[in-house]
Amino acid sequence: MKNRSPRPGRSSHDPTRGGRRAHVLERSTKLTREEIAHVADAPPVGARRARARSFDRTAAVALSVLFVLGLSLRLSGVGNIGFAEDEINKLEAVRAYGRGDITPNAEHPMLMKTLIFVSMRAAHAWNARARAGGALHTLDISDEAALRFPNVLFGALTLLPLFLLANAFFGRRTALITAALWATGVNAVTYNRVAKEDTLLVFFMLSAFYLYVRAKQASGFEPKLKRNFYLGSAAAFGLMFASKYFPHYFGLNMLYHHFARLRARDPGEPPGRTPTLFYFVILAAFLAANPSILLPETWSYITTYSNEQLLTHHGYLFGDRLYTNQASASPFGTPAYFYALFLAIKVPPPVLAAAALGFALCARRWREPGPGFVLLMFLLWLVPFSLIGAKWLRYTLSMMPFVYLLAAVGVTQLLAWTTRLARARSSGSDDDGGGGSSPPPRDASVPARLAAAAAVVLVFLAWPAWVAFTARPHYALYTNALGAHRAGYFFPHDEFYDDGLREALKFVADTAPRGAAVVHETPGVARYYLEQRGRADLTSRVLSDPAFRPEDAPRPTYFILQRGRTYFENRDKMSAVRAGLPKVHEVFIDGLSAVEIYAKQ
Repeated sequence: MKNRSPRPGRSSHDPTRGGRRAHVLERSTKLTREEIAHVADAPPVGARRARARSFDRTAAVALSVLFVLGLSLRLSGVGNIGFAEDEINKLEAVRAYGRGDITPNAEHPMLMKTLIFVSMRAAHAWNARARAGGALHTLDISDEAALRFPNVLFGALTLLPLFLLANAFFGRRTALITAALWATGVNAVTYNRVAKEDTLLVFFMLSAFYLYVRAKQASGFEPKLKRNFYLGSAAAFGLMFASKYFPHYFGLNMLYHHFARLRARDPGEPPGRTPTLFYFVILAAFLAANPSILLPETWSYITTYSNEQLLTHHGYLFGDRLYTNQASASPFGTPAYFYALFLAIKVPPPVLAAAALGFALCARRWREPGPGFVLLMFLLWLVPFSLIGAKWLRYTLSMMPFVYLLAAVGVTQLLAWTTRLARARSSGSDDDGGGGSSPPPRDASVPARLAAAAAVVLVFLAWPAWVAFTARPHYALYTNALGAHRAGYFFPHDEFYDDGLREALKFVADTAPRGAAVVHETPGVARYYLEQRGRADLTSRVLSDPAFRPEDAPRPTYFILQRGRTYFENRDKMSAVRAGLPKVHEVFIDGLSAVEIYAKQ
């Protein structure tokens, strides 16, 4: 991955113009005569700087538009989907924070829950003020929306560090395409709307990667600038650790920079190695955002959780087969092609095709800094995660930036090919064979090139954006034609993620007689929504509880069954319920069965 810099020519401050400038360039670089003439006729430095500033403004406007578009997609119907059981754990932790207890949900760091705490306090204050002012109840912010808002915001903001990182390695055009793919990508939008730690992890991971790259690119003759970039990267890494306990991304960054050289050092330039303070800043940022790690209760809980002693059920229904889904089962458990299948059937076909082209292009240039970086990050995500026994689709959020980067490389190359072809065809059609007429104007190929570029943009950017728009608000159910549009079949747990459960509990709350029992797999969600409906009288039981048998259930009992929550502990019980009891209600999401309700009356 060594970056071969050209031999130094004349300083950029040299006022020399014309033939002498071309002569120097010809001696110091291997350029064609046509390229030398182009450089010799280049506009002066002032004009180039003005053009660069104009492009910076254009990029800023484009990123602002993409941010608004990405935020809109992520906000669309964000409160229309009920809580998942994992999200209820966050809600209960946030409520404990309000009482001064920061120990709940200790298997995950505090940063996201702290942001949720602020978001929910702000939402409740807004609702109270709106009601006091006589505003309509429809202006209320739901708990679901308030809980998810921090991830929605940071998910949309992620396009900025992703753009900067792509720009540092591949240039502005590829960076803007990458940002557009992230802003409107259905796979990114899906998991930015879930109150899990992956969104913040990705935001701070990309920020840390970019700032570290800038530190390496900065000259050793500018020690203050270089040091500031290092310390900024350290702070971002610390916040990444405070978002999710996934330290291997830090290791991948250091591994890459151990082998890669982003610039050649000038004669006499200081080495500018990573300062020792870098590691102390990481620790300080981590502790500031995650002080609960200092509590003995947290370590005890993490130890118990890591040893899988808190698991009450086991298994992941993948297609029609139930697999073990535990880290201890590695390299077995869920099949190794789990994430490969996700890429094949859950990513829009244009993005998938562009990423395949980008992968091939980067593989040919793997020794260069940009291609080497994206290949390392993509492959060392896909291969190790595929071999780990426990797999969840939300983990793919940290892979998608590199998928979009590969796709952007492919789209950039397609733009170059199509515009080159359009220029060649236009030049050929305008050639009259030397009949004496005046030569065609220099911009004769512009309409053809614009049409070709527009076609590429429509296929590879507008189409995926339209996919996300039409998939809202149930983004997770999107499945492309390669998956035969069999949404909810291959990954039912992650695709539904308890979507429809709120509506099922509402049916039970409105229908069940006083003192009835409700059997389910989501005690937190059931408790929250039954309390909301004023049905604290209903007895709640968990189907996978070894002490519970459906045949011993009292009358009346309502069984809430979700295909995505099929486990080794409950699959026989679910079969018995379906075979022996009448179905009284079913919740459909986008025409798909999400929740079934059976009654023993």
